[in-house]
Amino acid sequence: MATAARIGRRSGRRAARIRLIAIALGWAVALGGCAAMDPRGAAEQAAPNYYNEPYSALSAEQKMQLEDHLANQSNTAWRTTAQVASGVGGLAQGTGFLLFAVRH
Repeated sequence: MATAARIGRRSGRRAARIRLIAIALGWAVALGGCAAMDPRGAAEQAAPNYYNEPYSALSAEQKMQLEDHLANQSNTAWRTTAQVASGVGGLAQGTGFLLFAVRH
């Protein structure tokens, strides 16, 4: 029979593995969906929504404009996400400091 310490260690390792997998999966999804990483691929998918025709039917100027537009939207979204994450991190740090101060 396993002791409580061994069970605790196993569940701790399992939780760490799950967190690592979740973080890696999150990064893969985030980078895979980033238009700035693949502007042409994003433009090929979005062309029917913007111009009501396939990407291959667009002029070179329309293709460039669409790629630039999608890349700029993606960059703006990344900046906004980074600002929100930074704000949440600052809030968590402040909350942690206050809880530490209350305990001691």
